[in-house]
Amino acid sequence: MSTPQPRERCADCPVRERGAPFCWRDMRDELMLLRPLATRRELARGEILFNQGDPVVGWWLVTRGQIHEYVVDAEGREQIIRMAPPGAPAGLAGLRMTPAYCYGARAGRQGAEVYFVERDATWRAIQNNPDLACALISGLSEELTLSYMRLQHVSTLPARSVVASILLMTTECRDGTSFVSLTRSEIASMCGLAVETVVRVLGELKSQNLIEDAGYGHIELLDPCELHRISLNLDEAALESV
Repeated sequence: MSTPQPRERCADCPVRERGAPFCWRDMRDELMLLRPLATRRELARGEILFNQGDPVVGWWLVTRGQIHEYVVDAEGREQIIRMAPPGAPAGLAGLRMTPAYCYGARAGRQGAEVYFVERDATWRAIQNNPDLACALISGLSEELTLSYMRLQHVSTLPARSVVASILLMTTECRDGTSFVSLTRSEIASMCGLAVETVVRVLGELKSQNLIEDAGYGHIELLDPCELHRISLNLDEAALESV
């Protein structure tokens, strides 16, 4: 029996079906229509892609590694608001007719490869290709849904559910393995929780054989289905407390 190709495996991916509801890789063929218009760039670990307040010039398609988008408040405190894995866009504000980016972006722990697409070139391509327009609209709609879900989880659910939700929303898939390439402090930033709380929750999930926390920003998801139940606060621990 031949090994399923990556796109075939996506069809029954437990993270897709039981966890994260969307994958930008579904739009791969349509987004590749922009490649002839794009400029390739390699980013080292932690290298800045753009800063909060920089003039809007366009957006980027991530093809390797990951891009962390973050905001910095007036007191210099930083919070990660989104992680763009391979196949996903970064700097989506670059599609808007606004003067500046309201957040910054930098490469993750493994660096990144991105393709820059200038804003006006994107709009010209959209006008000439309805499939590309549909792909971007669908992707942006799902990103908005994810943002609403995350806001609801952070504000109403216990820490255990919030951490499970973030793990699912930031999952990457490679060679049949589901994993998260975030440090404990980065997860805490995305959850709005203390690092100590995240460490405790990850320890609980590991003791239940739901994850394998190898440290150094690599967490393998062993049971995405149960993590999905936890993210919805439907696991046994939650039901016993009712």
